[in-house]
Amino acid sequence: MHACAGQGRAVRSLIYVPMIHSEADLGSLGGVVRQRYQEAFGRSAWERKFSSVDAMWTGLAGKVLDLPLDWRRTRLYQDGLPVCGREAEIVRDLARQGSRNHQILLEAIRRGATLMGTESAPLIVAEYRRVQKLIEASRLLESESNALGIELHAEGERLLRERDAFIADRIGTTLQDGETGVLFIGLLHRVDELLGNDYKVRHVIHSLPFGADPGRPTEERGRDVH
Repeated sequence: MHACAGQGRAVRSLIYVPMIHSEADLGSLGGVVRQRYQEAFGRSAWERKFSSVDAMWTGLAGKVLDLPLDWRRTRLYQDGLPVCGREAEIVRDLARQGSRNHQILLEAIRRGATLMGTESAPLIVAEYRRVQKLIEASRLLESESNALGIELHAEGERLLRERDAFIADRIGTTLQDGETGVLFIGLLHRVDELLGNDYKVRHVIHSLPFGADPGRPTEERGRDVH
């Protein structure tokens, strides 16, 4: 549990948005990942994969931006966005490159929301390098690739836990009473499990009918809201 979860504090609201990264979100790795995926499964498989991801973002955009929030009292937390002083510039650049995720962030900022650096920069760099090694490992002989893959998987699990702990603490030290946080986070993360009991968490799930009312009252922790 992070340091800010204490007794006697008013409950804070957090909207939890599970997501899948699009090619634009992958930045400089996007082209390499696309190439390796197409070599393994074919171009049509890649196109099907990311057409479904794009459809997911269309649904999420409607759900998130239709939420009845006071955007001026809303903080935005984003998977992969480091605490670095250049957060707004990074979001603008990725939005221009076609990232639907970051286009949603820009619209929320336009409405008055506050963008927050969310992740540890050193941990993000370590994860980036790990993914590079995974891509390189896919070119090795099977015996070498399997051994390196096991090692990199273990490293990935460790980094994921450390990143989640940092994100939970970051939310805890910046989200104030009476504010709402919106966290865009990859499906493998478990940040919500690290938050204290002074949070009321709403899960926005993209697989639910997009016509569902996004403004229904928050349910208990761990329950989907639709």
